[in-house]
Amino acid sequence: VQKYPADYNGIVVGGHAAHLTRQIFGQLWLWQATHPNGVAILPAAKLRVIHNAVLNKCDMLDGVKDGLLEDPIRCAFDPKEIECKSGDAPGCLTAPQVEAAQKIYAGPTNPRTKEKIWSPLYGGSELDWSFFSEAAAPIGIATSALRVILDDPTWDYRTSPVDFDRHVALADTSAIARVSASNPDISDYVRRGGKLILSGGWNNALVPAGAVLDYYKSVEARIGIDDTRGAVRPYMVPGMIECNGGPGTDTFDMLSVMQRWVERGEAPNDVPASRVEHGKVVRTR
Repeated sequence: VQKYPADYNGIVVGGHAAHLTRQIFGQLWLWQATHPNGVAILPAAKLRVIHNAVLNKCDMLDGVKDGLLEDPIRCAFDPKEIECKSGDAPGCLTAPQVEAAQKIYAGPTNPRTKEKIWSPLYGGSELDWSFFSEAAAPIGIATSALRVILDDPTWDYRTSPVDFDRHVALADTSAIARVSASNPDISDYVRRGGKLILSGGWNNALVPAGAVLDYYKSVEARIGIDDTRGAVRPYMVPGMIECNGGPGTDTFDMLSVMQRWVERGEAPNDVPASRVEHGKVVRTR
């Protein structure tokens, strides 16, 4: 869409891992938040405690108690609400665990400028946190990319802390930045009549939902609301994690939706989605 606008008439994007040089800092932030001093502090049982607390507070905001948050942005949950009165216990969080969860919901920020570096994770995603909270080290693509950015193949997060100010600035101007697809100016693509569908899961902890929403908003700001709405549609799926999975209705056909948009001029509106368990559809939305 950004670099080769003449190649396709319609593109469906899922798993919006497009801005690599910022995403890696999001992933490093998550690992560090759950591993102060390199020690894991949020076991799976505590993720379930946080998740249940989020649902107890926010599940009914959409009027239906179904184990899903329709719009997690509306959920004003503070992990401090379930902090243990003293010590530790199975149904509450210790002070360090509260702080870790707060960092995850806040997302990475520049300590000097307070700039938002990458999307936070949203309420409802807690059961997907295990991919970093239980990992022995940060995800490999993040550490490998930062070694390239720093031009230091020996860089080690254990002895040289991530600098969420200086390292981010280096990443934005490094040679590796060319692999990021973060340019919101898709005017050439739109001018040719190209269509774009952005799809993502609200519960995704690997590529957070904000990565999709922020890109959509940046396109609106760059090419204008009317041109954006005539060519781009964002679809956020409640409960879905990375591309599929999670408790949501993660089975849907965006390709046929795009085909009708491109070939017949039928702009998409509602898209039917199903929840399939053991080969059977158990619910739709």
